[in-house]
Amino acid sequence: MTNLKTPFVRALVLALLLPLSMVVHSQEGTWKLNLKDADIRAFVTQIADITGYSFVVDPRVKGKVTVLSSAPMNKDEIYDLFLAVLQVHGFTAIPGEEVIKIVQQVDAKQSAESLGRFTTIPSEQLITKVIQVNNANALELVPILRPLVAKYGHLAGVAAANALIISDHASNIDRIEDIVSELDSPSKYEVEVIQLEDAWVGDMVRLLQELAPAELGQGANEAANKYSVTADERSNRLILRGDENFRDKMRELIQKLDQPSASGGTTKVIRLKHADSKALAELLKGVMGEVAREQQQGQASSSNPSGGNSGFAIFADEGLNALVVRGEPSLMQEVDAIVDALDVRRAQVLVEAAIVEISDELGKDLGVQFAVGDEGSGSTPIAGTNFGNVGRSLADVIGAIATDELITPASGGLSLGLGERDENGITWGVLIQALSNSTAANLLSTPSIITLDNQESEIVVGQNVPFVTGQTTNTSAGLNNPFTTIERRDVGLTLKVTPSISEDELVKLTVEQTTESIADSIEAASDIVTNKREIKTTVLADNGETIVLGGLIREDYSIQKSKVPLLGDIPYLGALFRSESERTIKRNLLVFLRPTILLSKSDTVAITDEKYQGLWEINLGINRKLDKTIPDNAERPPIEQLFNRNRMQPENMKSERSE
Repeated sequence: MTNLKTPFVRALVLALLLPLSMVVHSQEGTWKLNLKDADIRAFVTQIADITGYSFVVDPRVKGKVTVLSSAPMNKDEIYDLFLAVLQVHGFTAIPGEEVIKIVQQVDAKQSAESLGRFTTIPSEQLITKVIQVNNANALELVPILRPLVAKYGHLAGVAAANALIISDHASNIDRIEDIVSELDSPSKYEVEVIQLEDAWVGDMVRLLQELAPAELGQGANEAANKYSVTADERSNRLILRGDENFRDKMRELIQKLDQPSASGGTTKVIRLKHADSKALAELLKGVMGEVAREQQQGQASSSNPSGGNSGFAIFADEGLNALVVRGEPSLMQEVDAIVDALDVRRAQVLVEAAIVEISDELGKDLGVQFAVGDEGSGSTPIAGTNFGNVGRSLADVIGAIATDELITPASGGLSLGLGERDENGITWGVLIQALSNSTAANLLSTPSIITLDNQESEIVVGQNVPFVTGQTTNTSAGLNNPFTTIERRDVGLTLKVTPSISEDELVKLTVEQTTESIADSIEAASDIVTNKREIKTTVLADNGETIVLGGLIREDYSIQKSKVPLLGDIPYLGALFRSESERTIKRNLLVFLRPTILLSKSDTVAITDEKYQGLWEINLGINRKLDKTIPDNAERPPIEQLFNRNRMQPENMKSERSE
């Protein structure tokens, strides 16, 4: 039994292992592959050993394979043969970055492949590729090419990019690319330029789109559309692009439509958005007048030697802020271009000024006056000192005594008077005055104004003060008829500014700033005296930059002495015979300016909201000073509240009128 079984077992094992032992090395680096009814998983194992690739096999991959090879093949050829065997049995290999998946062909197009491991893509590799179509319509090619694609593959067209997306074996994709290349040849597409003589290109393009909707209409505006008519408005020419039949058709239509206008021109109403119709009309009259004359001269020298009227006219309707223009199409086209360039939203400029004045004044007065008189003598002799530079003078005192009136002491210090009258009528008196005063002021004015670019604006904050300009008295029939003429003039703060914005947001400012105030009364003046400080200048400032326009730093120091000669010079004792007044005045005045460019509506809204917020905070401060109960969560009312009856007063902050 043993002798019989041993050969039989050996033969059986040899028969089972025969399909797995068909790989024969013919020479180094090449293989011959012959398999007959081998298990496909064992086949994948041998390919992994030869190529060095790692495979992941789908559980549904099963079956027997037969491969016959007589020529030696390298590793790449062996792998390409492997892909062909898988394709025949309904499977395919999807390469990834680390492993290769063996799956059914119907599932392959949902998986992404990574081809970086191959120097040359195998011809049987299942890949996805985009084929760009340059001349033909990609969507029209899809039904033609679909039968050439495997059932498990994919083919679709993308209208926006005029391209094809195909998923198939690399060799089949190469075949389809060759077919697309043959079908995608240009059909004698050329470009032709046609000069219009009478019609305007803008109107002509619209007419052609209506007359040829299949080639130029809205339904034909696709990426693959190869027909177009473009208007060159600068030279009044049409640019045609298409095949010979299309260009012949368009050329015939254009020739019929390019005829002189029956009315000799066209009339158009242009509604302006931002520009001023009157000013723009004057500008266009000057510019287009030159253009019309040039065209007229050109026509006179060529086809119309006698010349003629240019037929161009423009009028401004200030009520509607519109322009009424009449002229040839070429002139109308240029008018439209100029209006579009000039009728734009003008920038605005917020100009904020800060006038800062700091003043300090200090005065010191010291004086001694005395008088002696004898009422017993007939002539009433009087002797004494009389100084008028400090407080009350001796004349004021004597005048008060003579009229039996009470004289008030000088303000600002100490006034001490002593005197006596004896029985013999001898009277003496001494008046000592020590005065001191000081004044300090810090004045800040911040006027602001918004104005258009290159537009002068002015803001005045002050009083309207009357000034006497004339006075007379007429005597007639024994009656007096006096009258006085006055003139009212603004006294206060005036800011006049004209901004000009450059391309790099540099602002040129022409500024005239005046500050006037009513001065203290001056005895020598016959009317009201005003102090005036004025700046007129032109400066440059960047957007949002604060600059100083100018200022005045002034310091005055004066000493005034009155004394009795010789006696006033005696040390110590001389103070009884003199009066001294000292004044120190310091003033610092500076004017600052800050321009802010407002290019858009949002910039204007932001500035308005900022100013309104400041007004709201002032309102809250006033209400708190009036001991009003304000909740912590009080919300600021909308800015439209300013135009309502209860301005700046939310419901919980309305002021109650006290009876």
